[in-house]
Amino acid sequence: MAQEPLPTIYPRPYAPSHRVSVGTPQFSNVFADPIKNEKLPRQTHDRAKRIRFLPPFLALILRSTYFLVALCIILVIPILQLVFGIVYRDQCPINVYIPIYLIVTGACGMATIGLTIVIVVAFVCCIKQDSIAGSCISGCIIGTVIFFIFLMSFFLFAWFIAGNVWVFGAKTTVVFDKENSPKYCHKTLYEFAFWIIIITYILMVASCCISCCRACFQSVTSLKA
Repeated sequence: MAQEPLPTIYPRPYAPSHRVSVGTPQFSNVFADPIKNEKLPRQTHDRAKRIRFLPPFLALILRSTYFLVALCIILVIPILQLVFGIVYRDQCPINVYIPIYLIVTGACGMATIGLTIVIVVAFVCCIKQDSIAGSCISGCIIGTVIFFIFLMSFFLFAWFIAGNVWVFGAKTTVVFDKENSPKYCHKTLYEFAFWIIIITYILMVASCCISCCRACFQSVTSLKA
């Protein structure tokens, strides 16, 4: 007797929204389901974000209100330099470059502090901007101002060395009581220029000491960690 053929078994069709899984729960097919806008992740903007091209400690300083107040206080020094240089400009025949030194230093110092304030304002605006265009514009302003400050710092360094030569070079020969003498210089003008240079050296040494202590502290902290 001829054996009857076995019936053909067809696999059970699966819905396009499911996938075959063994021993695991079934997952939805994301390509078959319609994409809904409410399921898409929305991009959020962090208002406390930092500018990536600035070091973290510099970003923290620029965000500080105390830094802005300190800039306004330091602004008094270049203003005094400019005023003293203009008032006593023709009262230092021993070296006419001493009052000019104060005038130029004061003007450049005011410009540097003013540009630094512009950086602070642009940084704050960059943090508060929710648009990429606004952040890019603020970043470009910050970069441009930093470049000008960098160039001005080189000039002020060379000008500071020249001021040292002019002020300290007249230290042993300057007279304060004979206005008709070719070695005369107004006492207030000369002493102000002299002590401004001394204070600058003190601040430079203090800054170096603070930087070294900070670096040593960070090294010790990293070793302990």
